[in-house]
Amino acid sequence: MKEKFLKQKKGYILTFALIILSVFLFLSLYFLSFSFTGFKMTKVYEKSVQAYYLAEAGIQEAIFKLKTDPNWKSAFETLPTISDPNCSSWTIPDYQRNPALFSDGSYKISIENLGCAKAKIFATSTLGLENQKSQRVVQMIVSKPLGSPLKDYTLFTSGPSGDIQISGVNPLNIYAGSLFANNDIIVKNYSKINAQNKILAANNVNILSGSQIIANAICAKNICQQNCSSTKECPPQALPMPALDFDSNASTSYYQKAINSDCSSIRTDGKTNCLFSQDEFEKLMWQNYPSLSLPTSTSVYVKGDINIRAGQVLKVNGVLIADRDINLGQDYCWVRPEPPYLRCGFSQLFVKKPGENLASGILAKRKINGGGWLGIGLSALNVEGLIYAGDEISLTDFLATSTVKGGIAARKFSLTSLWQGFNLYLDQSVVGATFGTTSYSPIISIEHWEEVY
Repeated sequence: MKEKFLKQKKGYILTFALIILSVFLFLSLYFLSFSFTGFKMTKVYEKSVQAYYLAEAGIQEAIFKLKTDPNWKSAFETLPTISDPNCSSWTIPDYQRNPALFSDGSYKISIENLGCAKAKIFATSTLGLENQKSQRVVQMIVSKPLGSPLKDYTLFTSGPSGDIQISGVNPLNIYAGSLFANNDIIVKNYSKINAQNKILAANNVNILSGSQIIANAICAKNICQQNCSSTKECPPQALPMPALDFDSNASTSYYQKAINSDCSSIRTDGKTNCLFSQDEFEKLMWQNYPSLSLPTSTSVYVKGDINIRAGQVLKVNGVLIADRDINLGQDYCWVRPEPPYLRCGFSQLFVKKPGENLASGILAKRKINGGGWLGIGLSALNVEGLIYAGDEISLTDFLATSTVKGGIAARKFSLTSLWQGFNLYLDQSVVGATFGTTSYSPIISIEHWEEVY
């Protein structure tokens, strides 16, 4: 009996052991299968991420080619015409890169025409995945704004920090056109602005310290008056700086125009063109002190800074360009190693429009600075044309009235302590002529982006 019981007990133990082993085997197989599935999912995810970045690389190459490839750039920047105002005729063929980034990776770029310098870019990436392929599609809408002249704006600032600051100016008179800032307009220290049209700021208009603005309307985030268009002007949309060609190889650039302009009547160094080094131009002013009149209808280009100081009166009869800064009345005295060695006094700048539809103004690739030694009698600055700075315009402490009949454009603009007044008149014809042929901004803007699986 005891033997029989022991045999039955052994049978139960064996059966239980087999069941336990079966469970462990099942769990092992399950975990192996789970691990393998996880490995495959990790691999799929890794390939998916790689495919995404591969498609992104296609987008970036497309943008690069739109900027630099002559065929792509020419097609993309087709200008509107009377017969084709929407530029519907341009096309760019599909482009394939294989391999791309990875030995088994490739992408295809397709460009859809959405209008003048506006397109939708499709980048489709393909990446090997065992016996299958991983694919991603990324699409982006890009555009370039037309670098149009300041047809609506007498004073215009652009850029993320495109402020206009008016401090201690009474009055600033704007007789035509609007004032536009891509960021804030700050009016303080008992300043007064009289504007026949609108005051527009993409951010805020702040009126501080006893200051006043009298305008047709003030349109900004914090102020939206009755004459503002609520859908477009409260606040207005940020705008890019209009394009101005300083020194490209194009025949229309101001550098090339200066080479082809005739300054033989004022040069004594054997040269005839209107391209000067900084020292050559300073010597020219020293030799023609106190008054230098530049030839009519010329583009005078200075490689360096232009400093008008120490009693110098400069008369520009066309366009004066600096590929650095223009400094007005910042130095009361001027020393050179030539007789009489020292000169002192208050300076003046006059810019005269040479004729209808002809370029006129002062243009600086970087900054325009005006100091307290500019101004004699009734006038400090008298410009018939465009005042343009790629960076900042800062004018301060003039001792006489200043008048601009044309327009002002800069990244940032400030007027400080001009109690004699500052008068601005919009002249669309001279501003348009100075900006030259309509062209597109060099900046490509991204309007919309999305990923498609």
